[in-house]
Amino acid sequence: MPNIRRATRRDQDRVADLWAAFLEEQAARDARFQPAEDARERFENDFPVWLDDETQRTFVAEEDEAGTLVGFATAHRWGTPPIQVEASEVFVDEFYVVPGARRQGTGRRLAAALRDWAEELEADRLRLRILHANEAGHAFWQAIGGEAYAATMTVELEPEEHEAEEPKRGRLGF
Repeated sequence: MPNIRRATRRDQDRVADLWAAFLEEQAARDARFQPAEDARERFENDFPVWLDDETQRTFVAEEDEAGTLVGFATAHRWGTPPIQVEASEVFVDEFYVVPGARRQGTGRRLAAALRDWAEELEADRLRLRILHANEAGHAFWQAIGGEAYAATMTVELEPEEHEAEEPKRGRLGF
């Protein structure tokens, strides 16, 4: 059974590899999730910052003494919008277990680490998003108590509908 622990700087390359696999898997489920050309560079720039930020956590699942990572989860402290009743939440940004380690308890242990951190923060709940096409992800989170909360809809526009817009500006954020 993998050891679940908080990520450190020495994990950066291995977490980046898992993160790239996560992105590839997401893109295979839905082409709109294709990673940007500079995604890895952005990850490498931001990973050390995330580790130092006490409002964020990255957990890893380490399989053996050699340090083989078989999963990771990232999350950050989150709050409800001001128009809703105030609640403290932990938002799960990314959650990934390599295919060969799935259905062996690794995901449940990563989720437990997220829950433990949320309880340390006295958060009211975990919140996350799952691709609509990720049936296994939906089943996993439902099996550990997750309930549907909201649906995100996308309306694809035809190119001619937005050709007259201003030129695209630089990317915002990560």
